[in-house]
Amino acid sequence: MMAGLSFFGNQHVLSCLQERLAQAGFHMEDHVEDADVVLTCCTTMTELEDLYFGEAGLLQKMREDALVVDMSATTPNFAHEINSVCVLSGFKVCIAPMVVKDKMAGDALTASNMRTFCFGEDGALEAARPLLEAIYGEMEEVASPGAAQLARSAIALQDSSEIVAAAEVYALFKNVTSSMSVVDAGGLKPQSCAPQSMFAFRAMEERRFNGSYTVEMMMSELSSVMMTADDHELILPQLEAAFHMLELLCVIGGADKSPAAICLVFGSDQDGEAYGLDWSRADSLYSEASSDDEEPYDEDDYADEDEYLDDIFGRSSGFSTN
Repeated sequence: MMAGLSFFGNQHVLSCLQERLAQAGFHMEDHVEDADVVLTCCTTMTELEDLYFGEAGLLQKMREDALVVDMSATTPNFAHEINSVCVLSGFKVCIAPMVVKDKMAGDALTASNMRTFCFGEDGALEAARPLLEAIYGEMEEVASPGAAQLARSAIALQDSSEIVAAAEVYALFKNVTSSMSVVDAGGLKPQSCAPQSMFAFRAMEERRFNGSYTVEMMMSELSSVMMTADDHELILPQLEAAFHMLELLCVIGGADKSPAAICLVFGSDQDGEAYGLDWSRADSLYSEASSDDEEPYDEDDYADEDEYLDDIFGRSSGFSTN
């Protein structure tokens, strides 16, 4: 099979996929109008929305018989919207969000470490199968575009909890065992009770903080889960705490690190500096925030607890690592 392909979105993802796409018979097209297949993988929902629905977006540029495959992390509602509009516009479309198994692996975006939940109607899924098989080692067909994103969200939510928990356990062991007058560890190491925490412990122990799945990519996934919860007026405090820890890691320069680098948030300034992190960036940011006049919380200022939590956590449709 030889097919022309245009890619839009995260160029780091494309660099990891390009060789096996070529091996599967796909060649890159410079102009989307010439592409048989259009593959998208955006970092934020704003970017994804502009790509498809903005002025001179893909819907205006793609040729009539093009196959559209979206790998992005988004909400079930928006996945349904993309699917519906593309189908009504005469395109075949497959929703196949990316799920990475070992998020700490150096080569995390290999096919064997990637899976997807996929949906396509009217022959779209079969048409997309050669591409999906080149990208993903595992595929599970689901009943709707929203189901594909919901299944991905469930994994992202659990993975983030396991990784943050692993970082906290790692910090606890490191600090307690460094004081031998308190405890004789006798070679004791943290025990993992979940797969992602096992991957995280191993990476933290080996000081492996670089990988093809990055903190920025994880934040993209978690941002979409937060927006999904927000669509249904649901607050997920553990998820939001994990997101803000990753946000802090980005502020100090860790956006392109693997999620295992979150353990460096618990370390010393010198520990972080050894891996290119700069805590002064956070100091200047938060000192500016603390210099603003702040009034203490008064429960009468808020209609209910949800409004208060919305205020202190903040809600947004995206994030910035700048």
